[in-house]
Amino acid sequence: MKKMKKLFCLLLVVSMMFSLIACGNKKESAESDTTSNEGSKNTTDTSDTADTNEDTSEPAETAIDTSERADLVFYVMGDAPTDEQVVEDAINEILLEKINATVDFQFSTWTDWSQKYNLELTSGAADLIYVANWINYATLSNSGAFLELDDLISTYAPNVVSTYDQSLLDQLKVNGTLYGIPNSWPEYTVSGISYREDLRVKYNLPVPNSIENLEAYLLGIKQNDPAQGLLSTTTGESTGLQVAFDAANILNLKYSWVTPNGLPYGLGANYDTPSEVYDYWNSDDFAEDMKLMKKFADEGFWSRSALSDTNDSEAYNNGVCVAVVAGQNPNKNITAITNYAKDHPEWQSEYIAYGEVNGVIFPAHATQNATAVVRGSKNPERALMALDLMLTDKDLNDLVQYGIKGTHYDVDASGVYQNLSENFKYEGLNTWNLRNGDYKLPQASDTILNEMFAKYEELGNKTKFPNVNVFGGFAEDYSSYEVERSSVSDVMRQYLAPLQAGLVDDVDAAVKEFREKVADAGLATCQEEFKKQWAAYCESHAYK
Repeated sequence: MKKMKKLFCLLLVVSMMFSLIACGNKKESAESDTTSNEGSKNTTDTSDTADTNEDTSEPAETAIDTSERADLVFYVMGDAPTDEQVVEDAINEILLEKINATVDFQFSTWTDWSQKYNLELTSGAADLIYVANWINYATLSNSGAFLELDDLISTYAPNVVSTYDQSLLDQLKVNGTLYGIPNSWPEYTVSGISYREDLRVKYNLPVPNSIENLEAYLLGIKQNDPAQGLLSTTTGESTGLQVAFDAANILNLKYSWVTPNGLPYGLGANYDTPSEVYDYWNSDDFAEDMKLMKKFADEGFWSRSALSDTNDSEAYNNGVCVAVVAGQNPNKNITAITNYAKDHPEWQSEYIAYGEVNGVIFPAHATQNATAVVRGSKNPERALMALDLMLTDKDLNDLVQYGIKGTHYDVDASGVYQNLSENFKYEGLNTWNLRNGDYKLPQASDTILNEMFAKYEELGNKTKFPNVNVFGGFAEDYSSYEVERSSVSDVMRQYLAPLQAGLVDDVDAAVKEFREKVADAGLATCQEEFKKQWAAYCESHAYK
């Protein structure tokens, strides 16, 4: 009972951190085996030369009992496709034959999804659930929401064990314990700048690949087309306690931090020396950077009412602005390219990853898209068996990801995915956590995406920790300083946001006031406690 109360309380805390926002290593190529429900037996030594009565036989392995049907619930994100049941029936036909189980996909929808997600964890209704770092995977793992898999995976997910690189699975460990299984498709979700390339060419402007060039690019468009909006910006989420106004992301053109915008609580650590932490908010660099933000605000790069404006997620796609410096990734650029080709063929979108400029680039951490077995599952072993098959059996994986071939999709002569029905599109079940790097069908737009990924992989291999997301596996435990953390967050919204938005009259005075207020809120406690945990994490992973 105490354990459940603790879990419930922790989940309530975590739910307040959720933000409404909208995927490691390649595994070895291998087609899946479907022998997970057959036990291998060892024979007893009956040699005539044996002169002892000692029983030398090895104990026979026990076959997995699948005689009783298991009906599983798999909770995934987003909205259900029209043909969900049609595809689900086809999936279950295979699962019933192989492991005598069915899977019922349940969808969060994007309305109040965080509350619904919490309910799934506390109700015990779900067996399998989508997990990710952006849904606080590590924190939930520590709270006891998910089942430990270390003693189960070899028996009930043998295909994952035999085809995944161990380092990929290790990324899903929290404090040394495995709580989830990742997908096996390495994806670069690197932050960067989306910008209108057609306007850059039209007005003969520089590529915005530095702070100076970004300024020249935006000023050039302003001078040539004064009515054109420039940057799409908004007040940042304070959950990560890193930025309060998202235009501050442009500082990634200057700093090679281990994570965009530095560590939380105003701390900084460079990627090449991650264990060496410094106080950025109290540095001279911070004050100078805030003067830069005021300069950009005074030049009209964003609205004077930006702190109260509602974020327009389609501003860039609709031509309201010419660049976005926060919340971007290669996939979003592909979406812009696709939308432009359909609605505005004269427009052209390009993308610059911050890592191309600051030298820090790596694929998404394996916790970006993964699956866990909910602790309350009534059939955890069968759930893991079903997950193993959906991840590694090609026919089943294709069915889960693309629907029924010939009805929902086909593949052209070049092996490229072709959609045949609006009722079930690419990855229609939103199972990004079940992507298999060996089986994933390319889309027509993936030509550009794959070129971007190849470039990032080459750059990432040149870093000190080749293609390693240093920060991605870290899980902060702020239970002992939660009050101070909340107070720091409040100060950031009230005093840091206008500083980063450049909407203050006297930058030096505003910096002084912010430093005083955030110190009074308990910043030192947050910083010191965080640094202890970060040092231990860096030590355990040899991030020196």
